[in-house]
Order: sequence, then structure tokens, then C-alpha cells
Amino acid sequence: MLRAVTRLYDKTRFDLDGSRTAEVAIERQDLDEILGNLIENAAKYGGGSVFVTIDPGTEPDWCEIWVEDDGIGIPEVERTRIFDRGARLDTGKPGTGLGLAIVRDVAEIYGGSVTLEESEDLGGLLVKLRLPRASIRSAA
Repeated sequence: MLRAVTRLYDKTRFDLDGSRTAEVAIERQDLDEILGNLIENAAKYGGGSVFVTIDPGTEPDWCEIWVEDDGIGIPEVERTRIFDRGARLDTGKPGTGLGLAIVRDVAEIYGGSVTLEESEDLGGLLVKLRLPRASIRSAA
């Protein structure tokens, strides 16, 4: 996924950190859809740097994926509304306003969640995606 986005945004610096063995209990195509939306948004609206961290937490039942950028972020008062279908803050860039709604809907189908915060490291947006671990889902 990261390779595909780096071709589109060749001037953006992408860093990947964290667990390379973490597994989540969702379909591969759904995971690709979610991560594609989040990483592309970070590249599109960021200032040139995108950090993706896999599994920064230690929750045994959940895997977290953080996507951070160095853009202007999303004001806290807009962080709920931006998940509405068609909602966009920056209409000067191409897009439909469906990406975050899709991310939220797909994550919730699997019992997961997505939250928006401010990135302490980069100053832009921090998206925290929380998905069930594969071992937990398959044991149920």
C-alpha cells in the first residue's frame, strides 16, 4: 500500500515504524481500503511528511495503526463532522469527502474504531485506527 502511495506523492517523505508481524482480523481488501484512504489523505493534506506506526500500544485484543502528518490538521470542533459522507474541509484539492466515512464504517463493521487527534510529533493530524487482532477474532 505504501509503495503505491509513494508513487503518487513522490515529494512526500513516508516513514513506517512498529510491528511488522501484527495481524488484524479483517479482510485484506478492507484493510487496503482503510489504509489507502488514511495514507493518501495524510500525503494530500500534509506538508510533506507522513508517519505510519503499527501497533504502538500493548493491548492484547487490539491492534492500533497510527497515521500522522505535518499538515494543518483538523480543528477539534470539526473532528466529528468530517466523518459525515461528503464532508470536506479543503475543497481546493480533489476528493469526494467519502474517504473518512468509509474508513469509519469499515472499521466499525469489524468492531474497531477510528479517532482523530493532533500529532504531537508532527503537529498535523493523528489518525488512530483500532482493529481487532487476528488471534482474538479467530478464537471467537
